[in-house]
Amino acid sequence: MGASSKQPLSNFVEANGIRHHYLEWGDASSPPLVMMHGIGLCAQVWNANARDLSADYRVICPDLRGHGDTDKPGTGYTFLDLGADIAAIIQALGLERPFGVGHSAGGMALLLADSSHPGIVGKVALLDTRVGPSPMEMLTPEEQRDRMARTAQKRSVWNSRDEMFDAYRHRRTFTTWTDEVFTDYIDGGTWLLDDGRVEIKCPNDAEAAFYVARQELNPPEILKGLGGDYLLLVGEYDGRQMEDDPAVQHLMREAGSFRLKPLGRGSHFVPMEHPDHCLAEIRKFFD
Repeated sequence: MGASSKQPLSNFVEANGIRHHYLEWGDASSPPLVMMHGIGLCAQVWNANARDLSADYRVICPDLRGHGDTDKPGTGYTFLDLGADIAAIIQALGLERPFGVGHSAGGMALLLADSSHPGIVGKVALLDTRVGPSPMEMLTPEEQRDRMARTAQKRSVWNSRDEMFDAYRHRRTFTTWTDEVFTDYIDGGTWLLDDGRVEIKCPNDAEAAFYVARQELNPPEILKGLGGDYLLLVGEYDGRQMEDDPAVQHLMREAGSFRLKPLGRGSHFVPMEHPDHCLAEIRKFFD
């Protein structure tokens, strides 16, 4: 039995040696759809889109390893592990060529799953997934050091979700997010502690390890022989991916089909800033 269209079921599955948490929306008999979030986020950032898509799909929204309510093994914080995880989740749940939606690292996990198990996914919408060098390479060495320092020193425990909401809401990354997505991120990405305070679910060391691992990953060397059909939706900002990028051209040759479409709005976090616009493009691609 699936979840109602309004609230998801919270489930767990053993896959690739760890216990993965996922939210499930819609009827279990509907065609499967897997939605993967980015580093530092959680399954709940998809709530608004998953609720809509659950009218037509069985929507599975996993927490990445080290994130949300999925195990935090302290090791395996690499992108190859993320790809192996999603392939194992698809197999463990018996999903037949599910459609996919992936933001940033979540999209890379879907690509890597398809690369290691060609054809394991069907149509996949990638939302500003960087398919070439790491996004960190767009930063100066000083900016990279600052990013890593801020990640390592990020405050983990807050007196309340309201306090964290107020502290985060006007930070540059989050100021453009819709209130609904931002609230879902705060609620889904924190635990309530016994003393009433809240703690961020994704440990700083896990988030930092994934950033380092992404810098060491060269997707064109790994992503070959893909069986899925892909649409890469990109935001509107300096340094965004273009159709003539060598990495994009590589995937156009290696995938069943691969197309890039500029959204004409938004940053790297475009699905959090313009969820309705992204949803319309996803539905157009799937339908």
